[in-house]
Amino acid sequence: MLLYILVVPFLYLLSLLPTGALYVLADGMAWLLEHVVRYRRSVIHTNLRNSFPDKTAPEIKQLTHQFYGHFADMLVENIKALTISPEELQERISVPRVREIFQPYWDQNRNVVVVLGHAGAWQWAGLVAPALIPQRLFAFYNPLTNKYFDSYIKRTRSRYGMHLVSMRDYLRHVRGQYSDVSSLHFFLFDQGPVNVRKAYWTTFLHQETAFYYGPAHFAQEHNCAMLYVAVKYQRRGKYLATITEVVDDPKSVTDGEIIERCVRLLELQIEADPSDWLWSHRRWKRKRPPIVDK
Repeated sequence: MLLYILVVPFLYLLSLLPTGALYVLADGMAWLLEHVVRYRRSVIHTNLRNSFPDKTAPEIKQLTHQFYGHFADMLVENIKALTISPEELQERISVPRVREIFQPYWDQNRNVVVVLGHAGAWQWAGLVAPALIPQRLFAFYNPLTNKYFDSYIKRTRSRYGMHLVSMRDYLRHVRGQYSDVSSLHFFLFDQGPVNVRKAYWTTFLHQETAFYYGPAHFAQEHNCAMLYVAVKYQRRGKYLATITEVVDDPKSVTDGEIIERCVRLLELQIEADPSDWLWSHRRWKRKRPPIVDK
């Protein structure tokens, strides 16, 4: 609790700085993380090298350098999320045709699952969504072990109307309180599953990779259309969110096919801007379990 009391007021004061000033701070943070702290440098380098085997060593080194810049920007954008206004958010994230895309679902009173990867300004996407979409919005997340910082994250990301729900409680929460209204349900789907035997396995960025079935199962159980949102870097502080339909009738295809479509869309997004994904996570630390003959 002491750490929370010391850190959060400091972050709040930092968030009051103009966004441009925070990006200047991010330049210094990026240099420190790359050259002094060397934050997860071996993990980042290994992930990039294995994901892009055709790139040369200098190219991998350049991508590593670019990643630290993106990562530092992401950190200060998370800080700015404490106080950023809806108006500034809409200036910084452009979402073309958003009402045109969602209107058919609203007209049918349908629920929609929205999936994103940890790329671009994904953390700002949840903040700007309530200003653009009139439906009730849910984002499912894994709670932090520290209850104080978990509460801080929930308050920050739900400032403008997004409802954050624990992955452990999402079915009970949605069914129990909001089953009678049209809603959007946001999933960051590129987190590594703990139980690899119940995961969907596929080749992703040249490596065997596990994904949660959760978004597909949710869409099938609640008959939700599914959309993929890519929040793409345009220039510093400016992002473009593009929306692609994954499936309209989730019961017409298998759960694996739904996740496979999402994986391919994420892969295309990463290949278009490799430095913009969260390479510091040990995404491939778990291996596919052997098939046991019955």
